[in-house]
Amino acid sequence: MKIIPTCKYCKLIGQFILILGCWVLISPSYGQENNWIVVNEIEIEGNKKTKRETILRELDFNEGDTLRIVELTQTLARNQDLLLNTGLFYTVALNIKNWEDNYLVTMHIKVREGWYIYPIPIFELADRNFNVWWKQQNRSFKRVNYGLRGYYYNISGRRDILKATVQLGYTQKYELEYSLPFINKAKTVGMSTNFLFSRNKEVGYTTQENDVVFYRDDERFMLRRIRYGIGTTYRPALYQRHKVDATYFHRIIADSVKIFNPDFFLEAKEKQRYFSIAYTYQWDRRDIKAYPMKGHLIEANITKEGLGIFDDRNALFLQSALGYYVELGKKKKYSIANYAKGRLQILRDKPPYYNNQALGYFGDYIRGYEFYVIDGLDYAYMKNTVRYELFKKEINWSKFMPLEAFRIMPFKMYLTINSDLGYVYDPHYSINNPLANGLLWGGGVGLDLVIYVDKVIQIEYSINRLGEKGVYLHYNLFF
Repeated sequence: MKIIPTCKYCKLIGQFILILGCWVLISPSYGQENNWIVVNEIEIEGNKKTKRETILRELDFNEGDTLRIVELTQTLARNQDLLLNTGLFYTVALNIKNWEDNYLVTMHIKVREGWYIYPIPIFELADRNFNVWWKQQNRSFKRVNYGLRGYYYNISGRRDILKATVQLGYTQKYELEYSLPFINKAKTVGMSTNFLFSRNKEVGYTTQENDVVFYRDDERFMLRRIRYGIGTTYRPALYQRHKVDATYFHRIIADSVKIFNPDFFLEAKEKQRYFSIAYTYQWDRRDIKAYPMKGHLIEANITKEGLGIFDDRNALFLQSALGYYVELGKKKKYSIANYAKGRLQILRDKPPYYNNQALGYFGDYIRGYEFYVIDGLDYAYMKNTVRYELFKKEINWSKFMPLEAFRIMPFKMYLTINSDLGYVYDPHYSINNPLANGLLWGGGVGLDLVIYVDKVIQIEYSINRLGEKGVYLHYNLFF
């Protein structure tokens, strides 16, 4: 066997070749172009009112950041949704310009601002939903609110909002609210304040057969309410928000209400006064919040009502919500929406009737049970929807629409299949309300209309566990 002598430099040369080969194999740029671009500059066009820093606060990238080329389309679409979710713009377009050989780019953002001052005439139903007013209340115009609601968005260009309401009719209401998303240099801390005074000549004083029973006296007011609150928000990251609210409540009923129901405020009281403090955490990755097509939502809340100053209320409860939304198929015509919410009362004492609301009030309902309320301490429900996009178009009203901000109307139509589950636990008031303490199911088919991105009309044919069927209308036309 012949032994080959080794040179003292051979080992060093071999190690160098080995290291060089490994570097070539693992190098991200080997055999291909650069995978990254650098955002050298961000240009913004069309923001006549909104300040530049307000727009930059809503983006998930900034000047000097690197973006993966393979994910560029998704990045642009995601940030377009982030800006639309502010409610400040009707259209948003993001494009790359000035793509240099050194992969430095300029990000161009073009926005079309909305109309920021909305004097909205009030003509709305006082009942829980349209279906109750139409059928159970016989379309009575005594149960209609009218007046004027004013919104002033983006007062300082920092996405702040001032809301003022003067309302007459079924509920006389005067309300003022102001919120500012950020007050510090880092744009992470915000504040809000609100005041409400309202009064009614009619009041729902009890629940029988899962239906609210009302009493009316045209000569005097049955219920008066005062609320004052302050709040602060902390937003350390784009999708996270912490909120703390401190609120004072003061409610007064007529003596006849406590005679009809001594448990209205418990112990035949005519007044209810208490302070509350609430903490809410939110992680929101939905694309469009008014009608999400993809993303998820996590929300948790703990509230203490009654801080020992007055003895009219003593409650502690936890509340949480989860949402999951996903698009299906190559053309993304199909999508799934799942939303779940629940509340658990930590203190198990008997609550006043007024504070015992669970399902059937405004946004918390099971489809097919629109004519019912299910009161209780604790509740949980899940709403599941499969959607198919039937129609999608931008409608140009041109000269028929005098307001420029509304001339181009994005419009979408979806066919839906719905299935909801829910449960309410009521250990105190369920004797005459059979829907509590039992599984609730409701579902059917529907048609969803989405207008101007954030205005939704839902027409649904639903059936519930009782075998009752009907066509129901829901809408959210918030300005």
